[in-house]
Amino acid sequence: MRIFVIHLSKQTCLKYGLRERNAEPLLESLQNPKHPVEVFDAIYAKISKGLHPLVQQHAHPYFVHTSVRQDLVGRVCGGGGVSACFYALKYEARVLSAGELGAYASHYSLWQKCIQLDEPIVILEDDIYLEPYFFESLDFLQEHIAKIGYIRLSHNTHHKICKRPTKFPHIFEVVQFTLGIGTMGYCLTPKVAHKFIQASQKWVMPVDWVMDNHCLHGVRNLVFEPFIIGENEQAMQSSIDRPPSTQKVSPLVWLCNKIAHFRFELYFWSYAKMRVG
Repeated sequence: MRIFVIHLSKQTCLKYGLRERNAEPLLESLQNPKHPVEVFDAIYAKISKGLHPLVQQHAHPYFVHTSVRQDLVGRVCGGGGVSACFYALKYEARVLSAGELGAYASHYSLWQKCIQLDEPIVILEDDIYLEPYFFESLDFLQEHIAKIGYIRLSHNTHHKICKRPTKFPHIFEVVQFTLGIGTMGYCLTPKVAHKFIQASQKWVMPVDWVMDNHCLHGVRNLVFEPFIIGENEQAMQSSIDRPPSTQKVSPLVWLCNKIAHFRFELYFWSYAKMRVG
């Protein structure tokens, strides 16, 4: 499988005053004869003339951080109308920072790339390291990815996650509503990429929240264990970190979000009770 590493380029970092991660150690460790590696220039939400076209197209102004709202030219940013309530009910919407929108755009673009190539791909962020058995495990996943569809190579939560085994060794299914457990690394097929895109026509929650939410697209949230990648603590400073914010939503949107959260929790509680298929 082709491996794509999401990395903010030196040019982008210099232009917008960001700190570039040193991706060279990761890229060196990824060199292998079976899985070609390509660096994907990560999308930064802001551009010189406003916002990146994908962000302009998909962001909902009501759920965009105030620091970037002014760039959503010609869009209504009102106080919680019908549209905001609809997305709050459907997604449990949340205000997104510019970094989170850029991250969404980067992963979305690679899903499009997966469909264009018409083959499974591996997507990695640049703040990770490889476990010694990474390529051995990747060979196994390549053999079974057509049936698996989508699988995480790790997840970033330290909380206990409810999982159940599958018929594949080392592959477990997350069967709870997680509110996102990261996008450090995963494999997916074009079929799953299409489902993720269909569930991402309006960006009102972080990308990993959408990927994890079986209720939105029907894709099982699988993870390989033991994890085959880990977080590189020396590269933990992220350009997509959420800035402190006291930005609030209207009481009606808040209520819609609470209803959506209860709906998702109920869905996953019922789903977790199902027998393993």
